[in-house]
Amino acid sequence: MKNFELGIKDIGLITSFPLCKEMTSEDVKIFIRHLVGMQYESDEVIFKQGQQTNDNLYIILTGKVAITTKLEEFDNNDFAIGIQEKGDVTGILSFIDGRPHKASAKASTPVNMAIVSRQDYQHFKDFHPSIAANMLQYLIISADNLACKLLQQLSESQAYMYGLTSNKGKH
Repeated sequence: MKNFELGIKDIGLITSFPLCKEMTSEDVKIFIRHLVGMQYESDEVIFKQGQQTNDNLYIILTGKVAITTKLEEFDNNDFAIGIQEKGDVTGILSFIDGRPHKASAKASTPVNMAIVSRQDYQHFKDFHPSIAANMLQYLIISADNLACKLLQQLSESQAYMYGLTSNKGKH
């Protein structure tokens, strides 16, 4: 893991992400000034399940990040939750609630990220409430999308386990 300076290309990419879609151009400029660029090599751990939060929110600029969880019921084996990629945000729940991470994140490929700290979020709340409101709205939508995705995966797994199949596409 190493820091890097966000360049023009990175800034253009960030402004195209859903996180910034509802921000004014001035708010985007302020938001970007608070971001820190971070590079991770393939297979490098970004954060571990159970790790006390480092208060960061991770915005994926390039590459792919595998999200996994360990389940005690299955001898603490890793189970894939999904892959996140360009434009996705990870570390949402720990960023919001400050509790230990509920999953692990590891670079599947070399990854560049823009990181915003909770301290910066607090600054936005105090001095740029429109940025904080946009961030919070996006984080809630992202957490809801993740929950829906996990419920869909659970449903598909249960259907597979019980031999149920979908009649979609069959005439």
